Amino acid sequence: MRFADVAGEREIIASLVKMADEGRVSHALLFSEEPGYGALPIALAFVQYLACKERGNGDSCGVCPTCSKISKLVHPDLHFAVPVNSTKKITSDKKPVTNHFIEQWRSAVTANPYLFEEDWYETIGMEEKSGLISVNESAEILRKLSLMSYEGGNKYMIIWLPERMNRECSNKLLKILEEPSPGTHFILVSQSSGQLLSTIISRCQVIAVKPESPARLAEELIKRYSVDRSEALYYAGISGGSFGSALKLIKGSESEELFFNMFASLLEGCLQKSLASAIKSSEEISALGRERQKQFCEYSLGFIRKCYMMSLGSDSVAFVTEKERESIKRWSGRINQTFYSKAYNILNKAIEDLERNVNSKFVFSDLSNRFFISL
Repeated sequence: MRFADVAGEREIIASLVKMADEGRVSHALLFSEEPGYGALPIALAFVQYLACKERGNGDSCGVCPTCSKISKLVHPDLHFAVPVNSTKKITSDKKPVTNHFIEQWRSAVTANPYLFEEDWYETIGMEEKSGLISVNESAEILRKLSLMSYEGGNKYMIIWLPERMNRECSNKLLKILEEPSPGTHFILVSQSSGQLLSTIISRCQVIAVKPESPARLAEELIKRYSVDRSEALYYAGISGGSFGSALKLIKGSESEELFFNMFASLLEGCLQKSLASAIKSSEEISALGRERQKQFCEYSLGFIRKCYMMSLGSDSVAFVTEKERESIKRWSGRINQTFYSKAYNILNKAIEDLERNVNSKFVFSDLSNRFFISL
């Protein structure tokens, strides 16, 4: 991937180019972002720029053998560590690590470098579990980086979502992050850097990837996907400056209708004071895989926000499509104002509990009870 293939983020790219050209590249970089901002494509483009022997005009050449291998994610000195877990094909007794899924990783990232965590889990068939970078992975990282460079240059280790490292894995990596072998570069791409050990953060140069402005993001969408300006501005606004989120909206989500029906059913049961209906809804939600449960909560937060904005008459910042306008308007008229802040806290607590692997039946039973009382 070249810098030219990255959507926006020109300021960060310019600083990375200057850093590389002046020979000031840290042995450990931490790209911190929100999902979809573009840290992974930036990291890949930066590795390609560093490795390219024919780079110029602020970008890699894109055509030399080195660029070709890196763009296909098959360069022997480019390594990855990503969250995985046991699946039907990779059972827990095999101690799953990234190498077990490397072909799926290459295919997924090549198809969409703005990959979301839940999409990755769906790709490898582990929607029922949370991903993990385990101590077994740390042993693999140390083994790979102990080898000599295959092509005589630097070695690169990209750790995607390092916040998924367990404590044992994090502690194993601390020493090598502090004293890496010459010519070794760690690049961490985090979507929740606050969950990392402070000792890991202190060993990295932190680069914050920020959201694009709606106007600039809209221009990127028009240029890359030929959407009309009004659509582009809508997607840019609702995505919060995340190119990956905007792309996901353009492609559409089959889950959105399912989540709407589930959330609407839950709200309806609570508004009608039908405890049986509310319990049934909670059971249906808890039957989803863990990653889908988190997606449901994220969708519900967005739905609540739209209803709240509509209830205030702030249609311009509600970011509601014409397709959903009537539905949102109807629900905003039925929900009392005091519910919105309560729902926000309840849904965020559910996400936190799911992250902590609390039993999902308990999580959504608690959520439906709180909704029932609050509506």
